[in-house]
Amino acid sequence: MLNFNWVTDAGEDVKDRIVWLLIAAYISCFGYISFLKYQSFGYQDFDLAVYSQTLWNILHGSTYNSILGIDFLGNHAGFILFLIAPVYFVFKSPLTLLFIQSISLGIAAYPIYLIAKKELNRNIGLAIVSIYLIYPAVGYVNLFEFHPQTLAVPFLIFTYYYFEKENFKMFVIFMSLSLMCQENIALIIALFGICTFFIKKDIKWLLTPLLIGMAWFCIMVFKIIPYFNKGTIDFISIYNHIGNSLPEVLGSIVLHPIKIIKIMFEWQKMIYLSQIFLPVSFLSLFDLRIFIVAPIFIQHLLSLRPSEYDISTHYAAELIPFIFISTIYGIKRIISTSQLKARIIKRFFILAILIISVISNIYLGPQSRLIKYSKDFKKDISDYIKQSFVNKIPETAGVVSTFEFLPKLSNRNYLYSFHHVVNGFYTLSNKPYVFPENAEYALLDFNDSLTFDSFYIPGSDVNLRKFILTGKWGVVDMAGSIVLLRKNYSGNYRLYRVFDKMPVITHEGLVKIDNNLEFLGYDAVFKNSQVKKQIKLTFFWRATEQLKKDYESFIDILNSDGVLQYRFKKSICYRIYPTYAWQKGEIVSEDYVIFIPEDVKNGYSVEMRIFDCKTGSPYKMFSVVENLMYKGNIINLADKEGTER
Repeated sequence: MLNFNWVTDAGEDVKDRIVWLLIAAYISCFGYISFLKYQSFGYQDFDLAVYSQTLWNILHGSTYNSILGIDFLGNHAGFILFLIAPVYFVFKSPLTLLFIQSISLGIAAYPIYLIAKKELNRNIGLAIVSIYLIYPAVGYVNLFEFHPQTLAVPFLIFTYYYFEKENFKMFVIFMSLSLMCQENIALIIALFGICTFFIKKDIKWLLTPLLIGMAWFCIMVFKIIPYFNKGTIDFISIYNHIGNSLPEVLGSIVLHPIKIIKIMFEWQKMIYLSQIFLPVSFLSLFDLRIFIVAPIFIQHLLSLRPSEYDISTHYAAELIPFIFISTIYGIKRIISTSQLKARIIKRFFILAILIISVISNIYLGPQSRLIKYSKDFKKDISDYIKQSFVNKIPETAGVVSTFEFLPKLSNRNYLYSFHHVVNGFYTLSNKPYVFPENAEYALLDFNDSLTFDSFYIPGSDVNLRKFILTGKWGVVDMAGSIVLLRKNYSGNYRLYRVFDKMPVITHEGLVKIDNNLEFLGYDAVFKNSQVKKQIKLTFFWRATEQLKKDYESFIDILNSDGVLQYRFKKSICYRIYPTYAWQKGEIVSEDYVIFIPEDVKNGYSVEMRIFDCKTGSPYKMFSVVENLMYKGNIINLADKEGTER
């Protein structure tokens, strides 16, 4: 006979301790992975940096966030940050926020257990805690940046727990903490109040959350956020396919229900809904409490941003509390109204739910990949180089950077995100971005995918050239796609240079790439670095006709047997002066630094592969610096002198 009662012979205290052991294991694992991800520059959006810089500024008497270009309350009503500030005062690091996030999501399992053991029993409570801790969306929320609304997960569950316990004081405390996390939580609180009407609680349980929730939402959305936003971020643009203002959006929902339903249940959104409900065996749909988060579902499913209906981001955080609360009551409803009252059948039923949860996590969730993540987020040579560049920037200097550097630079008053420069506008805005004058350094990865795939639009190259020329930015150091610049600086590197006549090229070698583009040769200078032995290469190109294509390249380092050892993805002229902007007859040079892999002992060669940036179509593969380095000894080669151009 199957014995699902894991701890049949154990006392109740032992079962409670098992819950805390599971919570501790979750917090330890996700805290560790978050640490590794941070150390290896794995946070590649700007949310973690936004909130860590906000806390830094709160501690220094300001609520302004220079990354957003507005007061942080103009973005979201995250008043909870004021309560976190004392902790950040003691531990001034973005890691503090990541650990708080892991602790918060882990602790949320405890009120889930309290509710489950009250409504069902301790054994089923243990099962539901296990399902929660491996729930895919919980893991992804934990690993995707930091967001104050993740703190609402335990707060909302405790709010419901104290509602059931009829402890009004604690109910109000946790309701208030939930509201402080983000403005849209107020809609959950308001609907929660309406829900109490059907549960037939005292009138105070209805009016308190309903009135406070609606008042908080209206004050935040119509007064506080617009006051601090000052027209910079246009959140309603996410829904401009159904309306250009909140009243228009609400009107479309009421007046055009067929259109709204079609938008909400597009194929990708159906996949999202299945990823939300499958890991709990769709049991939350058996209880009406799931409708408490209906406004959040509507918000996500109507949005133009795919990230809002993607469980790998943070947007599912507000849904999680009532997904699990309704799952508990869904199980209770099924057990109490079916033949599952029989003990053995009940055990098989709970076991089946656990199996579905485990399988769902294997295919959908990050928890089953934690060992892989520990390897993926292990620091490599590129990360050490990035950190060495970060260390060169004074702690008090104003900085603009691409996304992955922002968290490491966030403990300063003036920090800016380079995607605004590239795009030319503030985030979610039609307001032109004016670059501040107080930035002294720029730390950029020109292979940053979010910056240069999502925000690089027609005209971005013009924005970049204007940025470089206006600030007279000079290159302090470079390695691969990573470049450190300083304003009004003159150094030995050039991102690109245009010649009126043929320059002197140390190693000439004409290669026709396409009918309109030629590679003319290169210069090479060997240099020692704190991190790696490096080679500064200067490539020379010529446009024989007006170019219409955007060419990019790979630079491959091969050992003496022709086996690939390292690959650099290189945008020609760093996307600042892309090939489609070149004029007929122009000769263009660019500096690029490569580092030599340590495991190349018996010589190496360098090859370049040219391809079309838009189509990916390859054009040419040819050897670069082969005559100089092929089958040479790397130490002897590094001793050769060269003259930097």
